[in-house]
Amino acid sequence: MENRKTSLLYRCVKSYIGAMVNGLYYRRYYCLDTDNIPPDGTPVLIAMNHHCGLNDALGVLFAMNDRKVHFIARADAFDIHPLLKKFMLWVGILPAFRMMYQGEESLSKNDETFALTEQRLLDGHTVLIFPEVRHLLVSYMRPFSYGYTKMAFQAAEKDGFQKEIFILPGCNHYSAYGGFRNQILVRFGTPVSLQPYYELYKTKPRTAQREVNKLVRAQVSALMLDIKDADRYDDIEFARRSAFCDDYARSKGLDPEQLPQKLEAEKRLCACLEGQDLASVKAYREALAASGLEDRQLAFPPDWFTQILKCLILLITLPIAVLAAWPALPAWFIPWHFTKKVGDPALEGSFTLGIDVLVLMPLAAILTFCCTGALLGWQYGLIHVVAIPFLCIFEWYYARMARETFADFRFLRTNTQDLQALYRQAISTLKTLTK
Repeated sequence: MENRKTSLLYRCVKSYIGAMVNGLYYRRYYCLDTDNIPPDGTPVLIAMNHHCGLNDALGVLFAMNDRKVHFIARADAFDIHPLLKKFMLWVGILPAFRMMYQGEESLSKNDETFALTEQRLLDGHTVLIFPEVRHLLVSYMRPFSYGYTKMAFQAAEKDGFQKEIFILPGCNHYSAYGGFRNQILVRFGTPVSLQPYYELYKTKPRTAQREVNKLVRAQVSALMLDIKDADRYDDIEFARRSAFCDDYARSKGLDPEQLPQKLEAEKRLCACLEGQDLASVKAYREALAASGLEDRQLAFPPDWFTQILKCLILLITLPIAVLAAWPALPAWFIPWHFTKKVGDPALEGSFTLGIDVLVLMPLAAILTFCCTGALLGWQYGLIHVVAIPFLCIFEWYYARMARETFADFRFLRTNTQDLQALYRQAISTLKTLTK
């Protein structure tokens, strides 16, 4: 039986990663309904929707303060570097081989992963798996693979159906998928016990798996933002990301700055729009994309005075931005380079967290302390190291303000009369459908 207690080193590494992720990378981290998590020592398999690779897993990891969570990840991630492979195994990540990545001949290797995972469940560990298999930056739930139900039932069978095993539905949700200083939400549903299905599984295993999967999927769908209208998906997704959605949230007494409340508003908005005529929204969305402008500029038109004032602020704070360029710019562009090379936008956060948190930030702290300390004194070197996270945050907001300012100057120089007419038509449609 594997010891469930975490080592001091593991807890220190987890605390460091948590401070960097939830203090620097994300602006706010929400974890809801943790009372639904069975106590440590209970065999629990968590099943969640899958958006952003490593980010989804970390969201669950930081919800579990009292235990080590075991994950299953793409096997090709273990081939990046031998040290990375050792680290992933140490933190509890096991490889999953998939036909689309490693070929059909590699699928037999999953037997070992499944066996280890089943044993960990029986030992009272918590295991996280994403039944959608692939991560995608979409707001709908995709078909679930039955692998997670098979794994859970096989674990019970291995123990002679003596232990009660639970599947805990959950969801991840983000205020935005890319960039820094966003918000993340993790929420858990009601645990589904497999015990009532043990007898059915003995005679009809596939039927038992289907029934459990149906219950789990229903909960995950209810927890997440699940847009079911495939024909109008692009228009509904556009509407829920527009400035109108914030106004809609406020009209319902919800605060769009608080991600749990924003998610509730998005669910209500999408429910109102599914199955409706969204031709005016589509026309506005397509025209906006062709123009290269942004919805916020139509909702809150910029003026020349404000933009000139922003330029003055940018100019005055430029020395701080220059100081903050190290290590902020490498922390942005190095992960961006790997994301572009792989061609998977959903892995942007994974590369950012993996490279920055585990490699770049520790290295930057050492170099900064040595260089600043040698030039100005070691007390200033320490101050500079402590200031690194705050400088990175400043640099991010500075860069965003600069980008928005230049974009708004472009908006002011563009004839937007036709686009404004389409905007008003779209807003009129949305107001009518969401009364």
